[in-house]
Amino acid sequence: MRYKFLLLFIFIFFVSFSYVIAQSRYDFKGKSTNIREGDRSFKQKKRTYEEEERIYEPVYAPFNKNKFPKKTTYQKQRPYQSEDRRLTKSTKKIRFRYLSGTYKNDYQEGSRLTYSIIWDGAGIGQSAFKYKTILDDATYELEHKSLDVAYTFGDEYTLTFGSSAIYSGTLTATTDENDIYESSSVTGYGYFSVIGIEFGIFEILFAYQYVRFSFVEIESDSTSAYMASFKDSGNQYATGIGIAF
Repeated sequence: MRYKFLLLFIFIFFVSFSYVIAQSRYDFKGKSTNIREGDRSFKQKKRTYEEEERIYEPVYAPFNKNKFPKKTTYQKQRPYQSEDRRLTKSTKKIRFRYLSGTYKNDYQEGSRLTYSIIWDGAGIGQSAFKYKTILDDATYELEHKSLDVAYTFGDEYTLTFGSSAIYSGTLTATTDENDIYESSSVTGYGYFSVIGIEFGIFEILFAYQYVRFSFVEIESDSTSAYMASFKDSGNQYATGIGIAF
């Protein structure tokens, strides 16, 4: 009895397994996506005689310099400078300056001309001063020249400080009695300051000048007339123009 059940179980299992295999083969062959071995042969396109005899010229691509890395350059960095130092430090420029100032009132008049050259802040120049005044019933006419030295700070906006030393001059004094006194011995000094503003290569200048002088050894043709010395001082404003490059 036990063997009968075993044979029945084997028969049922075999029938079920055969049915599953048959159904799987049917589904596989019925689908459109079945893979089959394709045709391995291929056709080669024939080239004509003219195409075979055609000469192909080489094509040269243009040189592209961007493909190569650029050479790296190193620039030495300037040390840091404060803003105050940049404003006050003068640059290496050559400056030519001309200043002129005049003043006049009821009993005196004067004029001053100054020429100067400045290189890298240091400057040298010359001033000519003319003066006429009436004092103690006498008319004094004089002129003198001075050597000026100065130093300039700044670049586009400049500030100049300088001093003057008088080295030559003449004096003529005429009294109401027509007595004439003359002298060519003079000493004196002065100082000045100049503010400059650049417009391109040109400069607009504003100056203040002070001078003090003394004429000695005054002589006269008249034996009855005598004058020991003549001293005076004063200040003056001037304007001018310059060239900087």
